[in-house]
Amino acid sequence: MSESAYDISYLLEAELAKFSSPAPSASRAEASPSAAKVSAEQSAAATQAATATELLALDSVHEELIRQYMQISSFKAQA
Repeated sequence: MSESAYDISYLLEAELAKFSSPAPSASRAEASPSAAKVSAEQSAAATQAATATELLALDSVHEELIRQYMQISSFKAQA
């Protein structure tokens, strides 16, 4: 399996850009977001970033499991 099939780095970059860019200034008719809402959004972004980092780290483990499975499958087929 190719590494590009599991490449989610673009998702991580998009999420980080989405939450790290400054929010557009609110008009007078709109209320500015509360500190709790901003904190929750930052927390969600941090959680998503951590999850994406873990998925990227597990890629090599997943590839090794596939390699072992293919090796065992070919061994059983020869028997």
